[in-house]
Amino acid sequence: MNTYTVQFYDLLSRALGGSESRHIQGFLDDVMARKYNALQLDGFAFDEMQTDFAYEQIQRELSITPMSNYYDLDSPALPRGVEGMKSWTGKIPRMKDVEYLNEDKIRKQLLLEQRIAAIGPDRVTRGALETLFVTVDKLIGGHTNSLTFQRHQMVSKGKFEINFSNNPKGINGLSFSAHVPSANVITKTSTAKWWTDNTYATEGNAADPVADLQAMVEKANDAGLAAYHFEVEKGYFKRILNHSKVLKAIAMNLFPTASVSDTQGAVAVMGDDVKRRTLESIVGCPFKVIDSIVAKEAPVKATQNYTIVNMKAFEPDVVVLVPDGEIGRVLTVEPIALPGGTYGSFYDGRLLLTIGVDPVKKCQSFNTEMTSLVVPEVPQYMWYIYPNNS
Repeated sequence: MNTYTVQFYDLLSRALGGSESRHIQGFLDDVMARKYNALQLDGFAFDEMQTDFAYEQIQRELSITPMSNYYDLDSPALPRGVEGMKSWTGKIPRMKDVEYLNEDKIRKQLLLEQRIAAIGPDRVTRGALETLFVTVDKLIGGHTNSLTFQRHQMVSKGKFEINFSNNPKGINGLSFSAHVPSANVITKTSTAKWWTDNTYATEGNAADPVADLQAMVEKANDAGLAAYHFEVEKGYFKRILNHSKVLKAIAMNLFPTASVSDTQGAVAVMGDDVKRRTLESIVGCPFKVIDSIVAKEAPVKATQNYTIVNMKAFEPDVVVLVPDGEIGRVLTVEPIALPGGTYGSFYDGRLLLTIGVDPVKKCQSFNTEMTSLVVPEVPQYMWYIYPNNS
């Protein structure tokens, strides 16, 4: 009877030559960092890590210094008032994931390594490294997509929700609001809707997308913003560019002396880049088109299992005006690694990878955790329009 040591089931030893924390950390810093060197969190920066789970959302104001006051020659000046700041508190949610390399997976990997061993021992190492890369890649990628989803939900919906739809295996019923003022949200109704049906086939008779977008820009200007942009989901933006009122406005801008009826058809077949630049010039604001797909695990009742379903991270049917630059922070609770374990970290220590070996179950586990939340700080300078009342 064969008796195998723990090292027999240790992917780290075969791939990296050792199973200490320094081996996996070196792998994360070298190999994995090449792929994940640019996390997409536009407008949000990682804050310093904290020790507790409580967070405070503080609303920042524009740093415009109030003018001095005028007084009589002999009158004393009154001290400057202190403007109150709004804040909200809550708890930062934890993300966790795990990937198991059980006996069946490990034996299949070993059989593959034995078959390619004749070609050269370096091929065996490369095979183990590939398995390690795929395993860790799934885990880091899951947290990366979760943060991306948080960012785009906070911006496109004004809130991030944890519910059964996007988190069927864990907790649900939690909502984290960006606290956008209700006065900043416009909902088009009746014939003023840009489209009056779910197929985008029928436009509202009183719809005027260009005027609606210009009104949002005017509000940003009145608030004193120096730079801003619209954010809109890719597929929805394409529909906006092909709206008849938008095509008409573009035609009038490009061909001011020609008949609109003669030029609107020509504009309709122009490339999206031309239409986009012209629309930006008309409304006075650039568009940032969001093309972000994430995946979720959806339960399948028939098989009592899960299937992977793709979903858009940024909500369609909404246009958001957002200030340029930093609009918030990513708050993170510092993970704790107990002495004696095998660990690695990513995202400057915010994501903790813990590796365990169970010699009885002949299983090696790769566990990740990250306790982070995307928190906007300037919700009062974010404006929303829901053109379809959806």
